[in-house]
Amino acid sequence: MRIISPLLKHVVYPGLSRSGYLRRSARGGPVVLTYHGILPQGYAAHDSALDGHLITADAFRRQLRLLKSNYNVISPEQFLIWCKGELELPPRAVLLTCDDGLLNTLTDMLPIMRELDVTFLIFVTGASLSDQSSILWYEQLYLWFIEAGEKFSLRVPWVPEVRQVQGRAQILSLWQELIRQLSALDVGSRSQGLQEVRTQLGISHGWESEYAQNEAKRCRFFMLNVTELRKLTNAGMTIGAHTLTHPMLSQLPEDLAFQEISQSRAQLGQALGREVWALAFPFGGPDAVSGRESELARRAGFKCAFVNMESNTCDNRFGFPRIHVSAGMNIAEFEAHVSGFYRSIRERDFQAGVHA
Repeated sequence: MRIISPLLKHVVYPGLSRSGYLRRSARGGPVVLTYHGILPQGYAAHDSALDGHLITADAFRRQLRLLKSNYNVISPEQFLIWCKGELELPPRAVLLTCDDGLLNTLTDMLPIMRELDVTFLIFVTGASLSDQSSILWYEQLYLWFIEAGEKFSLRVPWVPEVRQVQGRAQILSLWQELIRQLSALDVGSRSQGLQEVRTQLGISHGWESEYAQNEAKRCRFFMLNVTELRKLTNAGMTIGAHTLTHPMLSQLPEDLAFQEISQSRAQLGQALGREVWALAFPFGGPDAVSGRESELARRAGFKCAFVNMESNTCDNRFGFPRIHVSAGMNIAEFEAHVSGFYRSIRERDFQAGVHA
């Protein structure tokens, strides 16, 4: 696949999209897309690890126009009724979702949603119930690493040896390692561990002010506060839960994982005055979500839960697959994912490898 991927992306997918083949061959659905926001006006993406999950406003508009023209975009409420077995969806049904609840969801995405008359299921963390805005803890961590430079030493409390880090590859490796390790801690211990890292790296206590005072950076990095969240609901968007603090749930003991899941539903529902029926698992990959987490979501009273993995099956309402829309997708590749053609190619390659 690595050898032929550029050919698929720049030749095969565009040809199939222009011919209408992709939409005609679309498999049964519904298909669920997940966004993580769009690049705010005035913000220039500079790091693929940090910004690769955000797309431009122009790309977002083109994608929604394609879906409106050639697919059937359904509302979150239609999806819920379908989950209950009380509605048959139209062919090529697509549900739109967005994770994390970044401020640009309101400032930059919402105007385009209104322009094209689509509704989203937007997943937010417990941070969006606060009067004060804040930055996701694992994005804080990466920003600190970047500010510390390409070479630094770090000793975290739970690891005896000092880590010597040099170069972007080692920074990424350490970042991913610490996400897993910090996810395993309760909220208080995680906060304490993060502050220890910040201090060792020489990052000032008021480091966030640069981001708070710059409008483009504020919209890129800060999450919605409760006032801003209510503006989204008043605009007709449906709010789902993304846990209280966005840990990798698989790393937590069961009681803390259940608390993250159940309390996010209860607190969001109380603040918004409406039922919160959908959960998106943080990170959402196979290393972050297992059968245990799906069962905890069911137990907490959710009607469905979503992962960030593509699959041809929609049978598990508590591990519902989603297509992650990223910055690297051109419009034809986007449709290849939506139609299921991308998955079919991958399945063929996998089967060929198994039988080789």
